[in-house]
Amino acid sequence: MQETAKTPERVKCVDYNNQTETIGGASLSPSKEPVSLVCGGSRGLSLLEIQIIPKEDASAAIPTSPSSLKHEVDGSKGHNQGLHSGQEGQGQKIGGGGRPGNNTSRSGQNSPIASTGEAPLVSPCQPRFANFLQSTDKKVLVRNRSMEEVVQKIHEGSTLWKVRGVNKWFHRHFKVDMDNMCLVGESKKWWSPGGGAVPLLEITEVREGWKTDTFNKVSSHTEKMKDKTAGGEEPVLEESKCFSVIHGPGGRDVLDLVAATEDERDAWVSGLSHLVQSVKSLHEEKQYDVWLRKQFVEADKDNNGSLNFNECCSLLKQLNIKMDKTHAKKLFNQANTSKQKRDGDQVLEVGEFVSFYHTLLKMPEIEKLYKKYASEKSQLMSADQLCAFLQKEQGLPNYDANQATTLINEFEISDLKDQGYMTQDGFYHMLLSDMFDIFNHEHQSHVHMDMTQPLSHYYISSSHNTYLTGHQLAGESSVEGYISALKRGCRLLELDVWDGDDGEPIIYHGHTLTSKITLADVLRDGIKAYAFEVSPYPVILSIENHLGVEQQKVMVNLMKDILGDMLATDQAPADITSVPSPEELKNKIIIRGKKPQGSEVESDDDDDDDQDTIDYIDSDDGAAQTKKDFFTPHLKTFYRSFRSSMRARQNSTKKRSVSQQPEQKPHKPLAPELREVVNVCEGKKFTTFLDAFETYKCVHTPSIGETKAKGLFESSPDDFIKFTERNVTKIYPLGTRADSSNLKPYPFWSVGCQIVALNMQTEDKANFYNDAVFSTNGKCGYVLKPDILLKKEPYSPTELSDRYTKIVRVTVLSGQHLPNSVKKGDIVDPYVQVKVRGHPLDKQKQRSKVVKNNGFNPVWNETLELSIKVPQVSLVYFSLRDESLARDPVLGLCCIPFRSISTGYRFVHFTEMGGKSLAPAALFVHIDISDK
Repeated sequence: MQETAKTPERVKCVDYNNQTETIGGASLSPSKEPVSLVCGGSRGLSLLEIQIIPKEDASAAIPTSPSSLKHEVDGSKGHNQGLHSGQEGQGQKIGGGGRPGNNTSRSGQNSPIASTGEAPLVSPCQPRFANFLQSTDKKVLVRNRSMEEVVQKIHEGSTLWKVRGVNKWFHRHFKVDMDNMCLVGESKKWWSPGGGAVPLLEITEVREGWKTDTFNKVSSHTEKMKDKTAGGEEPVLEESKCFSVIHGPGGRDVLDLVAATEDERDAWVSGLSHLVQSVKSLHEEKQYDVWLRKQFVEADKDNNGSLNFNECCSLLKQLNIKMDKTHAKKLFNQANTSKQKRDGDQVLEVGEFVSFYHTLLKMPEIEKLYKKYASEKSQLMSADQLCAFLQKEQGLPNYDANQATTLINEFEISDLKDQGYMTQDGFYHMLLSDMFDIFNHEHQSHVHMDMTQPLSHYYISSSHNTYLTGHQLAGESSVEGYISALKRGCRLLELDVWDGDDGEPIIYHGHTLTSKITLADVLRDGIKAYAFEVSPYPVILSIENHLGVEQQKVMVNLMKDILGDMLATDQAPADITSVPSPEELKNKIIIRGKKPQGSEVESDDDDDDDQDTIDYIDSDDGAAQTKKDFFTPHLKTFYRSFRSSMRARQNSTKKRSVSQQPEQKPHKPLAPELREVVNVCEGKKFTTFLDAFETYKCVHTPSIGETKAKGLFESSPDDFIKFTERNVTKIYPLGTRADSSNLKPYPFWSVGCQIVALNMQTEDKANFYNDAVFSTNGKCGYVLKPDILLKKEPYSPTELSDRYTKIVRVTVLSGQHLPNSVKKGDIVDPYVQVKVRGHPLDKQKQRSKVVKNNGFNPVWNETLELSIKVPQVSLVYFSLRDESLARDPVLGLCCIPFRSISTGYRFVHFTEMGGKSLAPAALFVHIDISDK
């Protein structure tokens, strides 16, 4: 987006739906979430600002008159530029300074959100959110004067150094745009390209000190050059003045900044962290309100605080509604109660717009359900009546009136809650809440499973080549890969370690063009800092050891020095019969690696023996990128060489397999120090199940390549289940998946494989399924396997009966606010698919009819029936699609493990493939589950 030289008369929200920003050298994916709005007041007093910044007069209501909604001219100067990766100007070299011995501590906890003011009285017949603009001021983001001053300071902004490399750092004026709730950079140079902005909702962390890849490289360079530049005039880079803003999809985009003083750095870190946390909480609590306001602002094309008829017609299309102008004019006239005109045209004010909106949104299913249980006379629902609904319809037989009263107090938006009543609006709010999501809320928010069983009894969230942020041959290696994985709840990380030139181990994808990072940086800035941030249960470091003996010793010393007491060093007893439990290993880091085994000691993950032409991701589950589309010209030669070497190795392996006396691999020595830290997860080469049953101890954890594992799954599923009941088993992707595509994980989960390692940087179906499975059990990274895979219930995957069969009836009632189709660019014709994935015989899908020309509030009222033979290992997968002449585009997705499906009336909330919320897009459904 280009900014003109003049400051616009009204600062509007950035349209993240229709453009992609380039930030810090990386492409920022378009955001489809409601980010921010500007609905009125003078400069610095937008609607959102009034809600988050405390003023002296906290009793003043938010203005709603047309005149007050007109935004005044912003007299500030400057052009947005600082975050754009385009022309930066002349870089300057970094000199002086040095890295302190200890890392600067990260910023403290942010203050909780505070909210003041009484909830407005809303009569039962009022449309929902009718008075959202009349609510009193809320001190949401700032709870005390000192924080208010910090927020005001970063709102006004300051000049910072933006660091992009050793010789690339630039002066930029940064500030927080309170109107649009984003961090922006400005350049005084008229020729600088404008645009770049980071929405606060997309910031995942504000990090102090040198704890990113760029700062690690810069600090190393600084150490080497400090003697040469001593006494020079070049600016000094000090860790106490540095901080980083982590943002974007998966938290993989980084903005590295340097303040003039430590106090200024601290103000940015504390203030920005506080704003980010609070805006996200505000967004979650007031998501529907924010979305509704955003519709008003985007429809107000001439920025006068009201909508004329043409703007309303544009809004209808934006809301996925196809309507002829005659009917639209009728609704417009009905809503236009004030008959006010602007420039000769009748217009709708904000309140009238709300009424207009709610004449469009009708949910007769909810209204009918509410009336079924509410008092016929008063049209209100008491605690006893709500309790009856919960018991009869929602599968909550133990719910009592006291708990129902708690729900009324939480979700009712009018003063009637003080009298113990819930209106239809409150009922609607309640059904939209997390508590009534189709994905069991308790399963998502709490560790509800037994965590005292052996480690082999759990699925473990696992990452493959964790250090990579892109493809396998020429991608970037980054500490951020480890941080991102740990923040997602991943509990197994891979470290591919090689000898470094300066005697320090490095991590990268060996013999490729991938960049290199140091093991020390990964352990210090990634694993130690984030290992137990989201889960207290053990982290497993899977070591692919390519080190010589001397640097193995260095690696072990680094692990001990950096990880300290986190590192599990107690050796497994010789007579051990089962591995410890996640509970016993809480807050411990486990090293998984191989120990010498005679003359056949190998790396942790040997290349698979089969051809590289096999693609185990079928079209229905998201095929891998084609090599034609993926490889840039400069990579083609390298890939051909890589593929030829793989085939030569495969052919050599096959020749040895038929030889009477196979050539033995040379012994690869392991330093004794390394053997001391490998204990309950000892790598061991897998040959056959027969050999494993005879020779494996419970601590042995083999790695099996994708294609070999697929063959075992198809030929010996019963043995697979028997083996994985006792031994933790890792499945890893085919070595020739150079584009970082993934294998399907659910076939291996269905036979008990604990570790199915995925390229987590890739947004695909495999990671979508993985996120669904590990969203349960409090997202702690460990999910207890079902009893049928633990010999606690009789089960054979090859001899199925109806013993466990369940019939799932999904009644698709209606939808709301469905996303537009990017490919089609027109009003959508939506339909719903429901699929099952798990046991091969359970693979199935059902689909609804198509609702033509309505993505706003389509009604299906159609029941889809699924028969699932092995529900314990099944995933139920909703896909919202738009019928078109070509391949039907996917509008939204939702996946739930069968064990976490809630019955009754539920909302299905959609996300994109990468997990980004598409709220408020949702389906209203009824779920019934019964035995066959």
